[in-house]
Amino acid sequence: MKKLLFGLIAVAMVVAMIGSAFAYFTDVETSTGNVFQAGTLNMNIADNNEAFNDTGVSVSYTSPAGLVPGQTFVTDPVSLKNVGSINIRYVFGRIGNLVQTEAGFANKFKLVAYLEKAANSTGATVVGSGPDLDGFYSENFDEANANSYLSYWGMPQVGYITLADLVAATPLGSSVKTGLWFFDGGNDPTNPPLAVGGTAQIKFKFELLADTTNEYQGDSVSFTIDFVGAQTDTALDASITEY
Repeated sequence: MKKLLFGLIAVAMVVAMIGSAFAYFTDVETSTGNVFQAGTLNMNIADNNEAFNDTGVSVSYTSPAGLVPGQTFVTDPVSLKNVGSINIRYVFGRIGNLVQTEAGFANKFKLVAYLEKAANSTGATVVGSGPDLDGFYSENFDEANANSYLSYWGMPQVGYITLADLVAATPLGSSVKTGLWFFDGGNDPTNPPLAVGGTAQIKFKFELLADTTNEYQGDSVSFTIDFVGAQTDTALDASITEY
């Protein structure tokens, strides 16, 4: 037994000596506080009498007093500002919460055009000047253009879009794309219409239809607009809200 024990000890010592022949130096340094964080996509909103904020504005789009059948008017603009850390390539609009003092009155307001302009964080124009003043680009809704939208929304093609059509199209659609596309930055992703720190303005041109009858004298309609900023034009849930 003693010989066996001494033999095992001898083998262990040999193994230890062999192992020590392959020793090497090491050193460890540590990097701490490493963070992965998502960017923020966030817009603020302002209108003609309310400063930029993150809670919304009210009574931004109004018609002139004494509006008469056949009269066309342009609203004051609503402004958007990118206060996040991600460039916004698309801005969509959803119109809803319609309230009418007389049923059918929203069908009497014809959308003639929406007007848009945008500037980057240095104030340089992003969306080029259109046919209207002050650098606004105008998306006009003539008969062909209006019918194209109405067809896309699955509505009868009557040659013009009404406020009621906009309300019916946007909240009930399966995607925010069923609403209006105010800014489309798909052609040049390096020059987004609403870059970080940039601003955009949107206003509307409407007409009170000439066939509006006496039953609508003194009546009014009210509505809300959600402006949705996005990185993509792919389908977005129509119920999407701010995070």
